[in-house]
Amino acid sequence: WIAMFALVALLAVSLADDAAAQRRGGGSSSSSAARPVGFEPFLELSATYGNMWGGNIPFSYYGYSSPKIRTGTGPSYSLALAYNVHPMQAIELSYTRQDGSLDLDYQGIRTLSDMSVNFWHIGSVRYLAPPGKMMPFVLVSLGATYFSPSESSFLMDEDDPSTIIYTQSVTKFSMSLGLGFKTYFGEAEKVGLRASFKVLPSLYNTWGGMYFGSGGGGVTVSGNAIWQWEVAGGLTVKFGK
Repeated sequence: WIAMFALVALLAVSLADDAAAQRRGGGSSSSSAARPVGFEPFLELSATYGNMWGGNIPFSYYGYSSPKIRTGTGPSYSLALAYNVHPMQAIELSYTRQDGSLDLDYQGIRTLSDMSVNFWHIGSVRYLAPPGKMMPFVLVSLGATYFSPSESSFLMDEDDPSTIIYTQSVTKFSMSLGLGFKTYFGEAEKVGLRASFKVLPSLYNTWGGMYFGSGGGGVTVSGNAIWQWEVAGGLTVKFGK
């Protein structure tokens, strides 16, 4: 949550500085390239459909050796609202939902319940080519993931009622790193296609601390991640000039 707050603060400061520079009649006040003359920021809405897979959570349960909980493969749906502040840069808010399952991987894979996985992210889109009909990009974002299984419990061993394990919905900090492209139609280039591949790790069992000593001090953070991957494609629409 601290990292997400820091990203939001940095983006807000960057926008405020840029707006102030524009009112003064100059370019961007940051060290990045100045906004080209004649460029006006605009909004862009994208809707995509794809597939998401991956996500193993190792755990231990009494005498059972190396069982794993898995997020099953399933379709994913996304909405993303990008504010293009520069021809080569955009700030993006996104929501992604996967409808999959919660599986037990122990002596074979057994589905325990349906489960939705929901991502709320804010991030930065960096275009790799000047504005045109084909716009490759990289995407980095931070946010939260909400895991919501439909069942509240399951049996580790279906033949032993005492091996009941309870489940609940949880929210975890998450990140994403993506690579994709947008391609636009017609002379106006208002409507186009968007496709991307993303890696989405959600952190769990995380911990951190601060230490001090005669040699100095520092901060340490450690933990594990549920790694998921998504391939998706859909439509994108520009609003504004």
